[in-house]
Amino acid sequence: MARGITEDEVWKACDALLLEGARPTIERVRQKLGRGSPNTVSPMLETWFKHLGGRIKDPHAFSAPASMPDPVHQAAQHLWEAAQAEARRDFDERLKAGLAEAAASVDTEKDRAALADAAASAAATRANALQAELVQLREALERERAAHAATAARLDDARLQSSDLQADLAQARRAADETRARADAAISAADERAHGAERRAALEIERERVLRTKAEKSTESIAKRFEEALKGQIAASEQLTAVEARLAQLKTDARLREQSLQGLVDDRDARIQALETDLGDAQRELAGRTAQEDLMSELVAKLTPTSHLTKAPSSAKANAAPPRAKARARP
Repeated sequence: MARGITEDEVWKACDALLLEGARPTIERVRQKLGRGSPNTVSPMLETWFKHLGGRIKDPHAFSAPASMPDPVHQAAQHLWEAAQAEARRDFDERLKAGLAEAAASVDTEKDRAALADAAASAAATRANALQAELVQLREALERERAAHAATAARLDDARLQSSDLQADLAQARRAADETRARADAAISAADERAHGAERRAALEIERERVLRTKAEKSTESIAKRFEEALKGQIAASEQLTAVEARLAQLKTDARLREQSLQGLVDDRDARIQALETDLGDAQRELAGRTAQEDLMSELVAKLTPTSHLTKAPSSAKANAAPPRAKARARP
């Protein structure tokens, strides 16, 4: 199992690439180290670029270790001085261009890393799917094997049953032959009984024919009586219809007479009411006249001498009597 990389290892690989004149990238750092994933190298490379400016300003930032041999130390010192002199000439322009290119390279490497991760994830998903499919195929194969074994067992059972059925069929054929023989004997006996039965049936048919003739005659007599009864029923129905029509006419006449009598009663009531009104008027008029006659009698009594008191009322009453009688005879 490959061990992980540290930030110090990445920085040393970037420094070595820079001293070699190559621009540090994720792939170059991985090639330099011989291990490391893009996702691990990328943030460490960005950190190295952030600190690169401050390290360039520090003369001892890229100095060789003290344990390095003098020729190597001198060569490194010479390279460092040359790199420092070159960096001082066009530091600003190259630094900006390098940083922009490095940033673009980092973004490109990030995209590549993302694509690689996506591809790895898809490959893992596909591998898992293939593994699941393989498991399903194995299970299906096991089921097919079990089904094949069950089918073979059923086939063996069917063969045994077929043998048993063949034996039963042979036995059934023998039983059928015996049954057929008994049936033939029974048919012969039945034929003999049938001939006897035919003779008895002929006698029964003749007797039935005689009885049918008698029944037909009796039926004709019953039909005649039924026809006469039907005619009587029709006549009774016609009489009933006529009676119902007469009853309806009588009901109509009675309703008309009732209406006429009701009209007469209404007229009589009206006349009685008119007569009662006239009677009331006559009685009021008579009462008025009686009051006048009494008043006149009192006046005459006061005006006439005392000797004529006995004659005056009688004469006044005689004069007043005819109107009262006339008034009573008015109604």
